[in-house]
Amino acid sequence: MRRAGLVACCFALHAAAAQDSLRFSGPDAETSRQVSQIIESAVAAGLPASQIVAKANLAVLVRAPGPRIVETARAVAGRLEVARRSIMPHELPNDIVNAEEALSYNVPTDILRQISKASPKAPIAVPLSVLTQLVVTRVPVDRAGQIVLAMLHRGATPAQLQALGNGVDADVRLLGAAALDAANLRYKNLNPFLAPMPASAANADNLGLSSSPTGPKKP
Repeated sequence: MRRAGLVACCFALHAAAAQDSLRFSGPDAETSRQVSQIIESAVAAGLPASQIVAKANLAVLVRAPGPRIVETARAVAGRLEVARRSIMPHELPNDIVNAEEALSYNVPTDILRQISKASPKAPIAVPLSVLTQLVVTRVPVDRAGQIVLAMLHRGATPAQLQALGNGVDADVRLLGAAALDAANLRYKNLNPFLAPMPASAANADNLGLSSSPTGPKKP
């Protein structure tokens, strides 16, 4: 009986902590009310609402006006729903959050679907994060998608994906390399360490996507 009481207490504390993490306090009462309603709706829909709180708090930090903060929260909630649909059957919160982040930088939903399809059983938070990192570094979004997809098809590990993303970022920031050149070279250098491209994914290196430059969009 005592053990059951302790377990119940632990669950209550966990629920309270989770609820506290989703509380939002804006610059005024109306902003707080509207954003809180958006958060509550996201929770009811089974979406990772902590992403809404994080980006709304960032908007507060940069002193955005109330209507802009509400707009930010509503946009994140909408992208979370699109993200969840785009990467099904993946349902892990981190997968959905990273898909939302990619959408905030104008990554097309088709690329998210292909990444989900290329890794149907393993979590996809890392490849989605690396995809966004490449786009933020100003690798054209379609080429970034091609590289991440090709690496998934060729059995790249999360560590290899992260190393490529971090390497491209360092090449651009520290060495002044062109983002596309850095990404292509880093991917080429991984060839000896990756499996051959499966016949079923023979076009993963050239997915019929254009390589038009796309600049990052502020989340």
